[in-house]
Amino acid sequence: MRIHGVDADYIAGLRKAGYDGLSIEDLIKTRIHGATPEYVAEMRKAGYTGLSIDDLVRTRIHGATPAFMQEVRTAGFDKLSVDDLVKMRIHGVTPEFIRSMRERGYKDLSIEDMVKMRIHGVSPEFMKEISSLGYSNPGIQDLVSMRIHGVSAAFIKELAALGYTKLSIDDLLKMRIHGVTPEFIRELKGLGYGSL
Repeated sequence: MRIHGVDADYIAGLRKAGYDGLSIEDLIKTRIHGATPEYVAEMRKAGYTGLSIDDLVRTRIHGATPAFMQEVRTAGFDKLSVDDLVKMRIHGVTPEFIRSMRERGYKDLSIEDMVKMRIHGVSPEFMKEISSLGYSNPGIQDLVSMRIHGVSAAFIKELAALGYTKLSIDDLLKMRIHGVTPEFIRELKGLGYGSL
């Protein structure tokens, strides 16, 4: 325990913070990951009281610290659960990402929506590219589906060059899902099926 800095003062500090009777494993875990008595006090000041040792350690490991909580609060999300804050950190839902989504017109996104967007690569840049091709402000599920199925700006441009313009997002998705690629269309046109 001493090698990790767990001494009588450290244990007394955690007891004073309300964490009495911790196992040796929990004591070492809190010390290694920085879930110290001082960190407990910072979390309480940020409004997070009664957290388990595992929650304290998770927030430290993933950087869901009081400073991050304050930034998220400033971006318009208050009283989030530890699970939401940790998910945000794991998947890169930063205050900058939140602001950029709002600037693009998506003002009422949930944390779950933004996590889903980040997981599937729906970035502000992707949204800008899609918007420049005439698809302004599609729904979140459409954007996620586009990324999942590979409907990119390049795909849309290639189809437009072949005469397929103003396709709906649903049509674009169906084409990708069923393998109707620009290459496939060119092959068919080469076989004399030019009026598809």
